[in-house]
Amino acid sequence: SKLSKSITILLDDLQWIDPASLTFCRALFQSTKSNKNVFLVLCSRESEVQTQDKSEVHDWLQSLSGSTLETIRLTNLNPEDVNNLVSDSLRTWPRLTRSLSAILHGKSLGNPFFLRQTMEMLCRGGYLHYSLGERKWKWDLDEISDLRLDDNVVSLLTREMTKLPDELLVGLKAASCIGYCIPQTVVDILSKHLEMDLFGVLTSLVQRSYLAGVGSALYRFTHDRIYQAAYELMSEKQRREDHMKFGLAICSYVLDNCENNYDMMFVGVNQINRGGPEVLADSCRRVMISQLNLNAGQRALLLTDFSSALSFFGHGIMFLNPGHWDAHYQLSLDLFTSAAESACATSDAALVKSYSETILAHSRSLDDRLPALCFAVKSLKESMNLPSCRDCAIEVLTQLGEDVSSVLEIPSQETIQITNNLLMSKMTDDSMIKMSPCTQMRAVFVMRLYHELNFAFFVYDPTCLLGICFRMVSLTMEIGSTEISATAFANYGIELIARGYSIGSRLGTLALKLAENSKYISYVIAAVKQYNSWVVEPLHAIAESHLLGFYAGKKIGDEFSSSLNYCLQIITCFLCGKDLTQLNDTFNDYIMQLLESRKKWFLPQSSIFYWLVVELIEGPNFSPHDHNPNIPSELAIVAFAATAKHHELDLLIDGSKLMRSFLFRLDMSKCADVLDRVVNATCQLRPTMIIAVFFEGLISFVMARQTAENNEWAIKGEIALAYMKRWESSKWNFKNKINLLEAEKMHFLGNFDLASQFYLQAVESSEKHKFLHELAICLELQGLFFQVRNLREKALTSLNRSVRCYKDWGANAVAERVEQYIQHHLRGC
Repeated sequence: SKLSKSITILLDDLQWIDPASLTFCRALFQSTKSNKNVFLVLCSRESEVQTQDKSEVHDWLQSLSGSTLETIRLTNLNPEDVNNLVSDSLRTWPRLTRSLSAILHGKSLGNPFFLRQTMEMLCRGGYLHYSLGERKWKWDLDEISDLRLDDNVVSLLTREMTKLPDELLVGLKAASCIGYCIPQTVVDILSKHLEMDLFGVLTSLVQRSYLAGVGSALYRFTHDRIYQAAYELMSEKQRREDHMKFGLAICSYVLDNCENNYDMMFVGVNQINRGGPEVLADSCRRVMISQLNLNAGQRALLLTDFSSALSFFGHGIMFLNPGHWDAHYQLSLDLFTSAAESACATSDAALVKSYSETILAHSRSLDDRLPALCFAVKSLKESMNLPSCRDCAIEVLTQLGEDVSSVLEIPSQETIQITNNLLMSKMTDDSMIKMSPCTQMRAVFVMRLYHELNFAFFVYDPTCLLGICFRMVSLTMEIGSTEISATAFANYGIELIARGYSIGSRLGTLALKLAENSKYISYVIAAVKQYNSWVVEPLHAIAESHLLGFYAGKKIGDEFSSSLNYCLQIITCFLCGKDLTQLNDTFNDYIMQLLESRKKWFLPQSSIFYWLVVELIEGPNFSPHDHNPNIPSELAIVAFAATAKHHELDLLIDGSKLMRSFLFRLDMSKCADVLDRVVNATCQLRPTMIIAVFFEGLISFVMARQTAENNEWAIKGEIALAYMKRWESSKWNFKNKINLLEAEKMHFLGNFDLASQFYLQAVESSEKHKFLHELAICLELQGLFFQVRNLREKALTSLNRSVRCYKDWGANAVAERVEQYIQHHLRGC
């Protein structure tokens, strides 16, 4: 949004895109979507992205085409267009080329590249030639018409390539084995291997337009169809043998001359893998290749290219000899463990299960099994199979000597206080950051397993979370710091915040410092900012922090935490009163991305808010069938929450119902009750919970004024107000809400002077702190208060201003309700 000049980004040939690049394109598109200075052009062959192996690309493009992407389909040239092209190419009048063009259109079907190659072939064959005497192009229509041409451009190119000199043909085949682009270093290596001047050969191919030089260090094919045709010059057997020979030559060069040249190592190992183990009988070389794949995969892991890493590890396993668990135990263990890790990172639960089971069947000790067991537990979590995740984690922890049943018990207040006093008095932030690292590997795995267990209980039984967090913090203080210690302090701080301990905020800040440059940074940002920092930071800043957490997760390959941060960022923007129209698109895009990638981690939570946004825009009687049918309906989410006993989701659902009931003045007497659950701290607190209490308080005071049984409603309102005052130190986030509840209370009690003051303070605070939606609510309630006092002009002014704020927010249906109220009750004012 700060760019002063426009930029156009062209992404061509998306049909060839790999998973890692697709992830990048998704993030690029999402981050530039609302930026009017960025123009994205995406090109692909529709027929090729519709194939089964490219279904994810097709689904993504389809999801964009509905609203955010203008689709332009380029069809083949019609006869008239072909004639114009031929006429321009031959500098001849269109009426003179029409007959020739008709033949060329019939043979090429109007495919521009096929047409160009056909004309070049006709020129080389003398069927189309320039007459110097007559100074014009000449052709024999009968000869061209009778000429038998291939029915596709690849066959045509392949046939033309076979006419090349032998040396050029060898060079073209070698280049196609390397790939679409051929680095200069590879050319030098293969020149020695093939004992030929490959540089000179490729230069000749450049002159014949098969290749193009890119600077002085790279060659590339001029078109992917030329690359395809050159590759198809060889039989499958010859391709595999050449890949293997070239790969071994490149890897040998890397090992002898530049062992740290990882780019060249990747090229060489990929060539070997394309050859496959079938073409290599030498058992010693197979072991060496397995080791090369292990090295390449571990390097890919460091680069967070998990798809490539998984491919390297998988090929390394394929090259292992029979009986490898006995003959090469450590290499086998490393390959299978690393493969399980990569499969977990790519959310391939079936592969994680397969690799883990193989390790369990052949490993020689518990220590050898532990990494695979941890990846299996993590995979169960990320596939949302939380009961199995919980049971598996508890089983492994028990094997490691942990008394899990005791850990899950809530620690006594005295025990918590002793630990808190130790943290506050004897350990400064600096001393905890510089704490000695843990050297006990089993203890590290215990911490990792408790971390996964924490998420499972977060969903199903939040009462156990304090015990888990307390154990993780205690372990850290006993054995030293690990990467996972940051999550321990983050989660423990969250539990303490919910119970009113001020040290919770300090632990959250400490956790962020500990997590810097670690692979848990994205998770810690999500946890601390959503469940801790709201006590002291503006919600608007928290939304920005979640966006940073999203990018941090992308950078380190933590897709789960990255997605969590993005979901929380959108929800927090909603709580800040951001434009509903934009949020509608953002929620829709995020949900569709989850569905397309089959990663339904936070689908219910985001869907609940999506439908709430739709309802605020269109009204409570909107039809879900008019919207995306793939997004789970609210009824389906409610049923899922009840079946899964998802406590936090239950609260989100009930909170959205409270907001909807209040804003549309639905049957508020039957509203869900979140007050007791939140006030008694049976859940980790987050802004959505506090906002739910706020709306339940508003409903309670409104109902207290409207019903004879007003004492019960008034008591609920008082409890909600008292609870909100617990957070009055966060003036930016909650001052306006507390003032509005105070105003409603005074209105109910008949203390109109105080009520008027509180309404004014609520309006001013909402405006000052940029809560547009809550400004609309304050103005509406202020207007109703003025109407009760028969101050009709003031009432009309406040209500009209409320309508404008609702519209600016995007809540057109709510604005319409208030407008109808004005028409019915203040028409003559």
